[in-house]
Amino acid sequence: MSSELLLEPDAFAYGGKSVATMPSGKRCFIRGGVPGDRLRAVLKQEKKSYAEAEIVEIVKPSPDRIVPVCPFAANRSCPGCSYAQVDYSVELAWKQRQFERFLQHSGVVTEEKISAPVGAAQRTGWRNKIKLTAEKNATEVKTGYRMDDNRTVLDLRDCLLARPEISRLMRETLSSAEFRNSLPEGLSFLTFRFTPHDGALLLEREEQGGLLLDTIPSYGDFHVPRFSFFQINTAMMSRLAAEFIRIAGELKPELFVELYCGCGVFSVLAVEAGIGKVYGVEIDPGSIAAAERNLHEHGLQHCKFLAGDAVKALGQLPLKTSRRTLFLVDPPRAGLEQKVIDALGTGTVRDLIYISCAPDTLARDLARLGAQGWRVVSSRLFDLFPSTSHFESMTLLNR
Repeated sequence: MSSELLLEPDAFAYGGKSVATMPSGKRCFIRGGVPGDRLRAVLKQEKKSYAEAEIVEIVKPSPDRIVPVCPFAANRSCPGCSYAQVDYSVELAWKQRQFERFLQHSGVVTEEKISAPVGAAQRTGWRNKIKLTAEKNATEVKTGYRMDDNRTVLDLRDCLLARPEISRLMRETLSSAEFRNSLPEGLSFLTFRFTPHDGALLLEREEQGGLLLDTIPSYGDFHVPRFSFFQINTAMMSRLAAEFIRIAGELKPELFVELYCGCGVFSVLAVEAGIGKVYGVEIDPGSIAAAERNLHEHGLQHCKFLAGDAVKALGQLPLKTSRRTLFLVDPPRAGLEQKVIDALGTGTVRDLIYISCAPDTLARDLARLGAQGWRVVSSRLFDLFPSTSHFESMTLLNR
């Protein structure tokens, strides 16, 4: 393996690394590079179909390169902010290109079905939840993010992605020698959370019960279990909510079903939008209890929440009905189970919204849904995770 080589990245790959062609013709991924750079790099590993390298020197910077505001991004020691070295407009354009490539490669989405992306209003200070790894041994304590090797912990006291309230608490807590000495030996985890009602908190134990009260701008307050899922960028979540309400207003469904509903945000919005009958399904009983409370505190009825696995709950849902039904799925990164896709294909559901945080599994599932007779009406990227390699999307399908 050669120790050093000159590379000129020509793209950002999904995941945020830049990509260049080696003299051998093999594609090489470089974290921290920018298309248009000329880099002196050292090869870290070489596989049969690709290689990975690390920047030694930026020989000639790309016209798109900027100095990152975060010192950890500037010295390429943190893997989190993949696009900190370019302006946000460049980041958003590359994310859109990645999104389009995944969807068009699936064979069921044509270019005209993909809408312009919805960019974030702010690039830093948006995360309402930060989870860090704490590593303590006889000689040192580290608190921070895991690196690419999934073993090394980058020691830090702050993160510019965090809400300012979380940043203040992180600096105060993680700079305290007393707190660091109190951490248990070995590995543990620290979760910092902020809501407008509860303020900034350090959540102590995963098994700890109780609810937090968060706010989605323009759409009100929602209770959520302390450690359960809730969108970490609530300002951008309001943009997703607005798109959902627009689609529901055009389709005018009589029945709405939400799989993987969490604390019931879209179900509550559906009832508020005037949909007569609403079902929500979520495997976490705590989130279902929060969803029922959210429904009650929004002054609503006409919604039934089911606690259980999405596949097992399918038999309790009205998949065959004469009423026009809008289905919404918001699965984890792994995407939809095949049994869910099969059930949607055999029922009478006509309209489907698929919210995804993983364009690779989204593209796979769109192809599977296409085989069941579904066709994409529109698809749109929502950048809920600016500066990072991740993004959300909303796709509307019908049969």
